[in-house]
Amino acid sequence: MTIQKVDIDNQGWTYSSYVIAGDYIFTSICTGTGNTIEEQIENAILKLEQYLNDAKATLDDVVKVTVTFKRGENFEALKGVFNKYFKNGFPARNAILVDEFLNPSILIQIEAIAYKPQK
Repeated sequence: MTIQKVDIDNQGWTYSSYVIAGDYIFTSICTGTGNTIEEQIENAILKLEQYLNDAKATLDDVVKVTVTFKRGENFEALKGVFNKYFKNGFPARNAILVDEFLNPSILIQIEAIAYKPQK
């Protein structure tokens, strides 16, 4: 099995944007940006989609997501945005609540594991 570590845009932080290990793609956190929780969820998913597309995969290949929230009351907003982007069924999911992120304006972070058989 080969392991490929890809850095797209981590701006000097000590992580890869995603790692391909065999048939699996592991993404790093995709941070929410925007003024509302819906905007932040959508922008985090769009960043996730960018990483997956770079790895020649799509959201349909995602088997598991971990969603980290700053506020528990924002959990309900996830449904509408996930319905928009995961049209062929939802991946397995873990949701975590934290007290704070490194940047105080962040409300959500998403990371994923995708399965894409190598040809």
